[in-house]
Amino acid sequence: MRFGGKLPLVSAAVMMWAAGAPALAGETVLYQPAPGWVEVASLPEGRSTTPLQIWDEQHRIEDGRLWSYAEQAVRIDSPQMLSAAGTLQASWLPDKGDLIIHRVAIMRGGEEIDVVAGGATFDVLRREMQLEQRSLDGARTATLAVPGLRVGDVLRLAFSITKADQTLDGEVQQISPLPAKPMEAAFGRLRMSWPENAPVRWQVSDGVTAPEAKTQGGFVTVELALPLAEPAPMPEDAPVRYRMPRLMQAGTFADWAEVSRIMAPLYATDGVLDSNQALTAQVAAIREGHAGELERAVAALRLVQDEIAYLANGMNGGNYMPQAPGETWTARYGDCKAKTVLLLTLLRGLGIEAEPVLVSSQAGDGLPGMLPLPGAFDHVIVRATVAGTDYWLDGTSSGASLAVVEEVPAFHHALPLRDEGADLIAMAQRPQTSFDQQGRVTFDHRAGLDLPVLVEGEWKVLGAAAGAFRMIDAQATEEQRKEFAQGFVSNVLGEAAVVDSAITVDSAANAATLCATALMTSPWRWERGRGSRSVDLPTSGFEFRPDRARSAWRDIPVVLPGPYWQQTQMTVLLPESGSAAYRLDGKDSFTQEIAGMRLARQATLDGSTLIVTDSAGWPGGELAPAAATEARGQASRFGSTTLTLRAPDGVERRFAFAGKADRTRVAPIEAAYAKLIADDPDEVEGYRNRARFRQMTYDFAGAKEDLTRVIDQEPDADTLLWRSRLHADLGEMELALADAEQAYELNGDMAAVDQRATLMRYMGQVEEAIALIHDYGGTSEEQRNFAAMLSDLDAQAGRKQEGLDRLDALLDERPDDPALLNARCWYQAIWDFNTQDLTDICTRALESADWSPPVLDSRGFANFRLGRLPEALKDLNAALAASPEMDGSLFMRGVVRREMGDTGGQADIAAALARVPSLKRYYALYGIEVD
Repeated sequence: MRFGGKLPLVSAAVMMWAAGAPALAGETVLYQPAPGWVEVASLPEGRSTTPLQIWDEQHRIEDGRLWSYAEQAVRIDSPQMLSAAGTLQASWLPDKGDLIIHRVAIMRGGEEIDVVAGGATFDVLRREMQLEQRSLDGARTATLAVPGLRVGDVLRLAFSITKADQTLDGEVQQISPLPAKPMEAAFGRLRMSWPENAPVRWQVSDGVTAPEAKTQGGFVTVELALPLAEPAPMPEDAPVRYRMPRLMQAGTFADWAEVSRIMAPLYATDGVLDSNQALTAQVAAIREGHAGELERAVAALRLVQDEIAYLANGMNGGNYMPQAPGETWTARYGDCKAKTVLLLTLLRGLGIEAEPVLVSSQAGDGLPGMLPLPGAFDHVIVRATVAGTDYWLDGTSSGASLAVVEEVPAFHHALPLRDEGADLIAMAQRPQTSFDQQGRVTFDHRAGLDLPVLVEGEWKVLGAAAGAFRMIDAQATEEQRKEFAQGFVSNVLGEAAVVDSAITVDSAANAATLCATALMTSPWRWERGRGSRSVDLPTSGFEFRPDRARSAWRDIPVVLPGPYWQQTQMTVLLPESGSAAYRLDGKDSFTQEIAGMRLARQATLDGSTLIVTDSAGWPGGELAPAAATEARGQASRFGSTTLTLRAPDGVERRFAFAGKADRTRVAPIEAAYAKLIADDPDEVEGYRNRARFRQMTYDFAGAKEDLTRVIDQEPDADTLLWRSRLHADLGEMELALADAEQAYELNGDMAAVDQRATLMRYMGQVEEAIALIHDYGGTSEEQRNFAAMLSDLDAQAGRKQEGLDRLDALLDERPDDPALLNARCWYQAIWDFNTQDLTDICTRALESADWSPPVLDSRGFANFRLGRLPEALKDLNAALAASPEMDGSLFMRGVVRREMGDTGGQADIAAALARVPSLKRYYALYGIEVD
């Protein structure tokens, strides 16, 4: 493994076409036969189902060197595979050995075409392949575009890597992943060998049957057939040691202590400060500016984190050899090794006990089960001890401060590097003393529960997250700052448009704060006319239900999320509700610890203001099976943490703005939209969003103005149809038709045809509307959707029976279709036609549609036609109670009430027309006239 990045465990053998292959070695590509100890595989006879004919990996450990041989043979089954596999590529490090090509051959019809003998050679690229990932390792990359390759050929590549790592004192290591099904290969093998007197230890992962070690000719050989059987499934919350990729490991290290002893000298700091005045000055400045060992340790860590850029440097033995501290300070960049040795130099100069420790970001809790090899690790940090407490200091992280220095990174185990050697030590988690994130958020719903909501938020972050804020604050452009704020707020709150934002950094505390104002779609949801919203908090959705139902899983511990601790203080401002009261459903107050997770909430609903303080702390680590079972029962008894805010019946909604000139209550929302538009006036989505808001608050003229801006800049069919409907609501029929026709020209789809036909019927062009629909044709589903309109147009033209026959023909195909039953009920009612079975068909439709509000509306109209006014009123009231937004039901309720002599009916009619002025024109088609 190389340090300086957090890399996965991989094989040292590079297989063919691996663009991101492990580093190899050698300045020049060599072309030689395979060594005698290699058993060259034969191509399988016959045609296998898999294109991968050979997957062969062989390693020999001898005389302090690892020789890795690899071969693949791939059948080129398609033009796509020809393109993908036709270029071979491998990378290596020149200071550790050689890349040796043994064979590049095309197998075609029993003939072997030697590509290298034909004059083709690998080109060597000298650019850094991973520079964009801040990784500089001196790798060379060899590539070959295979000439003459065809579909149907088998392409064979065999090559070797020799590797002797100058930092390992003659010791050798190898970690090989073991491919498993569903990966397929006609022939697959992993083979390792070494002299029988060599002190080589080897093992395969748990669950893999260990091959028999055979000794012949003075060498021990172990061999595994590949791919292995597909591994048994594991729960996702199992510790890493249960879910690790299956590996074969081999090495000459006796134990972890030997690994520790060999690596320790690389991190020696004796004499560094004596010869480097710049670093000596930094030590003096820290000592002078900070009191106490812990404060000084944090100051040194901040210096390394903030002043040294990250760059993984693997050149000249750099896989394990750190850059000198003075060089790191001068260059102002370095990888984890360089940052660690620099931090050690500073800490030791301050008289603070400190040592380097190797850790693994991948193996984690599985580390003790691995062979003692340096390759088991991918990272190095510092363990400092102050007043008997261990502090784990990572120079490649950011955000160091006294508030977070006690936090333990989730590496699980560490190997101290000491001259006398050391064994693995546990990195036990401990409760956090500071929140990683604290938020204060106010949702202002006072304009209306079903309107966009203004949100004021302030979030304070510590640790590594604060480091990202500091970088943005120091280096980002204004546009980048806005994008960062937008991303952060959307991640915390969900989809939101940030109106204003500001980032402030507390350099002393190494903390950052983001303040933002955002505009969001209302989170309130309405069901049967009743409003509710969930209150999303850190504890929301808490559950502890590890799946250990399978007998094979019952003894597997449970991994706990974290470590992370978050708190949110939320205020929800609500519209006044008169004598009716809002209410909270769910747990409003608790302090609980379950499975090590700390949960706390305090909620108070006072009239129209909800205030909640909620926090959740996730401890990290794992829980033993017995403790997990007990915690699961405790979580079950504790129950749900869901908190729901419910509005009283009859709470005022957006309908209150219909026909009203006073828009004072929505002025702050208007101002937010105006700011968003002003910040990016060329972005039409801002105008669209404001148009939606204005239309939903019945500012039709304002919405039309915004849509006109959109159409002027980026005309599209949907926006033209939208403006067409607004024109129609405002009685501007010619303008409405012009927009619909333009939309049809841009995108002659069903929506444009529907809008044109609707407008034409109001303008007396009934036959033309029918012809338009017939000319469109459309899919069978679109034709069914047009059936109701065609029936209406037939009736309007005086052909009521033909219209009914059209619906009946569809019902013959789908006799119990709720939508068709409702369409027939509605048709007979509005046209007052064939009413003898009207009650039966409408009731059938209602029962089929589970008493849905639109069908209640249809039956209400039917009862009106039949003169059953009380029954009509009952149906319309029920429809409106479930769906207050049904403007047609409100209109017809007014008509029914008026017919019954109720003076309040006129108010219903006026309210409906204020919402949708075109309702007057629509119902007039059916003989319902209002003043």
